Amino acid sequence: MKPLLRERGLTLIELMISLAVLGVTLALAGPSFEQAINGNRLSSAAGEVIGALQLARSEAVRNNRRVVLCRSDDGSACSATNASWAGWIVFVDTDSDGVRDSTEPVVKAGTIANNLKLLPSAAVVGLSQSITFRADGTARNAAGQLVNGSLAVCLPTTRPAENVRHISLAFGSRTAVRRRDAGGSCSAPTDA
Repeated sequence: MKPLLRERGLTLIELMISLAVLGVTLALAGPSFEQAINGNRLSSAAGEVIGALQLARSEAVRNNRRVVLCRSDDGSACSATNASWAGWIVFVDTDSDGVRDSTEPVVKAGTIANNLKLLPSAAVVGLSQSITFRADGTARNAAGQLVNGSLAVCLPTTRPAENVRHISLAFGSRTAVRRRDAGGSCSAPTDA
């Protein structure tokens, strides 16, 4: 005589309880995941911009020429339009006119994700949406004064609460990134 085999599996009640526990767990974890993802996106974009600033400075010293970081809509030419930056380029300004010619190489280009904003401070807007590093590694304005400006990477959300990464350029060459709580809004940053 064969022993009776008992069928194994979940009852309907056990399945419903498991799904309820899973649903509660996901409901509690969802906002945390969103906050972490948004925070990482902000930090990543800010890291790209600060890397571009540092690259422009080092290329200026290395090439003993002016190197420009500027707002760009197409990845090949600078744009002085007063708006949020869609992207940027770094190029060696061989003729020192601040305008990229077809013979001047683009060292690096970058874009900002659609839902992020890259906003310049008044000092950067006053420099025609560009920052020019001289051969000594400093960024100066037309009057020869060291640039103290800022760029802000922003995501219009309250998750995370610190929805802005404020990138400052102080004394013409010193860069820093600080997190800011803007209450979910995005506005142009103050100068460094």
